[in-house]
Amino acid sequence: MYDYLIIGGGIVGLSVGKALMEKFPAASLAIIEKEPQLATHQTGHNSGVIHSGIYYKPGSLKAQLAKSGNESMRR
Repeated sequence: MYDYLIIGGGIVGLSVGKALMEKFPAASLAIIEKEPQLATHQTGHNSGVIHSGIYYKPGSLKAQLAKSGNESMRR
């Protein structure tokens, strides 16, 4: 039995899992993915990258969110 169960091993599922383990390090977690590899569907079809936001208009909401997302991935 696990404390948390995440269905889907794409960027969202894995990010949620990472955040949960950082917040609750003693918790147990399982990620269920139907494919043999992670990030096979939507994440992998998103040109295979996580966008940095460098092509968004400076100061726009998309640029701000991309920047904060990039910074959070480095923590």
